[in-house]
Amino acid sequence: MLGHERTDEQTAPNMNSPILITGASQRVGLALALALAKAGHQVVSASRSLHAQAAHPNIIQFQADLTREADRLALIEHLQHNYDGLRAIIHNASLWLDDDLQSLDTMFRLHVEAPYHLNLALGEHLAKVEKADIIHICDETSSRGSKSHIGYAATKAALQNMVLSFAEKYAPKVRVNGILPGLLILKEGGDEQYRRQTLKKALLEFEPGAQPLIEAVMFLLQSQYSTGSQVVINGGRHLKNRMT
Repeated sequence: MLGHERTDEQTAPNMNSPILITGASQRVGLALALALAKAGHQVVSASRSLHAQAAHPNIIQFQADLTREADRLALIEHLQHNYDGLRAIIHNASLWLDDDLQSLDTMFRLHVEAPYHLNLALGEHLAKVEKADIIHICDETSSRGSKSHIGYAATKAALQNMVLSFAEKYAPKVRVNGILPGLLILKEGGDEQYRRQTLKKALLEFEPGAQPLIEAVMFLLQSQYSTGSQVVINGGRHLKNRMT
C-alpha cells in the first residue's frame, strides 16, 4: 500500500530542495541516504518498504513501488506539492533477477521506465535549483554484458545510455552522470569459497562496502564540470577480466 512518513512540519511546502534517492531502504542505498543526511542534505527516500534504520531528521521515507506508474505519479505529486525544487535525483533502485520474460519486464520498468518517467516529469523542478544533478547508478555489466544475467545487464545498459541523452537535454542547468559499480557488498549467506572466488575477480581483492559509491556521489554533487560522464568503481575488475 502506498504511503509516506512525514512530520507536521513537512506537510507544508518546504523551501528546501531535497535529494530524491530511489531504492534506499537497504544495503548500499540505505548507507548512501544516511551519509547524505548526515552531511546536511535533506533526503526523500523512495522505496517499496519503509526501514527503521533510515530514521533520521533529514530523511523522509516515501513508500512506492517504482515499477508501477500510479506510485511514480504519487511520488511526483508529493515532490511538486511539498518542495520548491530538487537538488538531485539519484536512481539507485535495482533488481538482480534471473533471465525470463517476466523478470525482464520487471527490470525494464524499474531500471529504464521509472528513471525515464521521473527525469522527464521532474526536469522543471530540478531546473529551479541553481545547480542540480541526476545520477544514474548503473552497473559495470552495463558496458560489458553478462551471460548469466542478460536482462539485468541490458536494462542497466539502457539506464547508462540515458545518461547521455538527459545530459544533453538538460544542460547546462542540470548535470547528468552515471556511476558503474562492481560488487561492493557480498551477498548474504555466501560461504568462504564464494567470498574468495568473488573477490579474486577484481584487482583490488577486498569487500569495500558502500563507501566507494558514497564518495562517487559526493564527487558528482560537488563537480561543476562533469556531465554525460561515467564513474567506474569496480576495483579494476574490467582489467582483471582481460588478463591472461
